[in-house]
Amino acid sequence: MPNIVLRPSPAFNTWRKLTMGAWGSPQDPTIYGMMELDTTAINAYLARRSAESGLKLTLTHAVSRALALTLAEHPFANVMVRYSRLYQRDSVDVFLQVAVVDGDKPADLSGAKIVAADTKNVVAIAEELKKKATQIRQDGDPEFRKTKSSLGFVPSILVRPMVRLLGLLQYTFNWDMTMFGMPRDPFGSAMVTSVGMFGITTGLAPLFPPSRCPVLLLIGAVEDRPVVRNGEIVIRPMVTLTGTFDHRVVDGYHGGLLAKTLRSHLENPTETF
Repeated sequence: MPNIVLRPSPAFNTWRKLTMGAWGSPQDPTIYGMMELDTTAINAYLARRSAESGLKLTLTHAVSRALALTLAEHPFANVMVRYSRLYQRDSVDVFLQVAVVDGDKPADLSGAKIVAADTKNVVAIAEELKKKATQIRQDGDPEFRKTKSSLGFVPSILVRPMVRLLGLLQYTFNWDMTMFGMPRDPFGSAMVTSVGMFGITTGLAPLFPPSRCPVLLLIGAVEDRPVVRNGEIVIRPMVTLTGTFDHRVVDGYHGGLLAKTLRSHLENPTETF
């Protein structure tokens, strides 16, 4: 009689296969932080810029832009750990996760990297993300297609050592692996993901070890909540942003600096935002 009655799960897609190779038992230096943000100003800004550009701008685009500006202003977080040391990145690149749905199959996860996101305004980020997301969902993105195809032939038991080997070659040794079908630095400086579209107000997301990103920002759903303004209780559209950080890079003091700058950009958007 077995200890637990088990059977193989049918919900075992490419992303799930990759996660099995990425994580082992919990022993990582992850820390979390949350903040509530009044979206009144950024909502109005996005509505106006959407009307001007003819493009649907969302809070995800705005948060990605604000995060890129924040990392540019605080380069201590725009780094990567190699050989137990911190190495500074020359570019602020933000990776946004994209869900890929194929009929009744379990949804897969991919993403699009916005290179030098601190130099692109929110409209440019939205345009680039829309183009890349469309390519990925139509299976037209060559990098995603090649990676998915390669993983499909790797036995599950070999995924973890393969992921670790690729991480060693690409990031620790800093070798260019494009000739073997691996994109150059596919994840960039930080990751952004949104669960607000699913009605989830608050969530915690894990760092993805192969990405070597020390910062991940999760966006919850915007909802009207009572808050105190000038001693009075008023209703404001609020969102909870959850940050996941590599404690080797960011501690509480650094997290406070990042949160203060991020809040300033989102609550006071300028014309260049």
